[in-house]
Amino acid sequence: MQRWCVAVFASVGLAALATPAADLRPNVVLIISDDHGWPDYGFMGHPHVRTPNLDRLAASGLTFTRGYVTTALCSPSLATLLTGLYPHQHGITGNDLYAPPDRPGASGARGNRQPLIERLLANPFLLPRALSAAGYRTLQTGKLWNVGYDEVGFTDGMTQRGGRHGGEGLSIGREGLEPIQRFIESARAEKRPFFVWYAPFLPHTPHNPPDRLLQRYTGRGLPPAAEKYYAMVEWLDETCGELDAILTTNGVFENTLVIYLADNGWAAERGDDSLVAKRSPYDLGVRTPVLVRWPGRVTPRRDEDTLVSILDIVPTIARACGLETPADLPGLNLLDPTALARRSAVYLENYGHDIVDIARPERSLLSRGLVSGDWKLLVAAPGAHAVPVGFPRGKITQREPVELYRIRTDPHETENLAAREPERVRELRALLDAWWTPPAP
Repeated sequence: MQRWCVAVFASVGLAALATPAADLRPNVVLIISDDHGWPDYGFMGHPHVRTPNLDRLAASGLTFTRGYVTTALCSPSLATLLTGLYPHQHGITGNDLYAPPDRPGASGARGNRQPLIERLLANPFLLPRALSAAGYRTLQTGKLWNVGYDEVGFTDGMTQRGGRHGGEGLSIGREGLEPIQRFIESARAEKRPFFVWYAPFLPHTPHNPPDRLLQRYTGRGLPPAAEKYYAMVEWLDETCGELDAILTTNGVFENTLVIYLADNGWAAERGDDSLVAKRSPYDLGVRTPVLVRWPGRVTPRRDEDTLVSILDIVPTIARACGLETPADLPGLNLLDPTALARRSAVYLENYGHDIVDIARPERSLLSRGLVSGDWKLLVAAPGAHAVPVGFPRGKITQREPVELYRIRTDPHETENLAAREPERVRELRALLDAWWTPPAP
């Protein structure tokens, strides 16, 4: 059994880890669900979907209900989880390179991906590389865009270079968790701490859940698309229960830090055709609960107020594991309540599905935004509404050039208050511009 060195913040009921020595470090499991709407959990109050294992995780850990990704698309989100940077900083703003209509396939979805590989690997800090260098066994499963697991520093993995989403890694969860079971057994035999990247292709399409799960949602008057999607969410949840069972069987449950979030959102009924979910700057695209469980080190608590970001995952893991990180990483340690209390806003950047210019992220930018306290501001990029049809592929823009929502009371962003609150718009716009003002495209 590993030992721990902790200091307790009694006022908030959290335990924050002092920098650990090599033999005091936790194991870490990062769970990343894929295309998962923020309301679609039992612990978030959904009336239909069943997530008993994630509910248990939420109840036994620190649950932030107001978490945000920076952009509602999977490849940029996963790159943020690897680097700890905003998409405009790490350079992966979309899933694919843009192929002009007169040159189809020239550098598009299934074409040359080398510029994406080179741009990702040019980032000076990559979480799995840093953990491996510090003596961790590190395993990649599930989604990993463009690169092979070893190229970003995992010691073990499933994905080889040459795929798009993750190649062979996408079988994890849908075909069981045996690779994770074998990896943890091996790491335990070597008496080494481990890191597991569990990014299953769930509840992502194809929505083909086991019939036993689908039957739970039929006959309720739900749209067929929602029935299948909710069953997929429950399938994901089952795998999270299986993962906990593996930790328990191997005697590492108590000394394993588990973090959960989704890479971007989803709309149950309209799916990828929705204009307010995946690839959009609206909460159904960018909001996610963030769960942190560390038995005996983090006191279970539900936090409905604090704003947290996908950017916070890297510094949280790094701090717990005793890693040095670049001083300019923009995220915060989720186990540092003082730092979180000082945060004025979380920031959003929305891009086209395809990258127009790998060296100039502003050329693919559709909007910027922020959430601060009760409020959310969205500002369209210049010319975003004048983009030609099909450029970039799969673009989703916001409805008006400037949108302001009282997000705490209007979580589905139905009433734009920008015209009625000009002073608030000015204040928040100044905050947004101070964060990042992109050059003219």
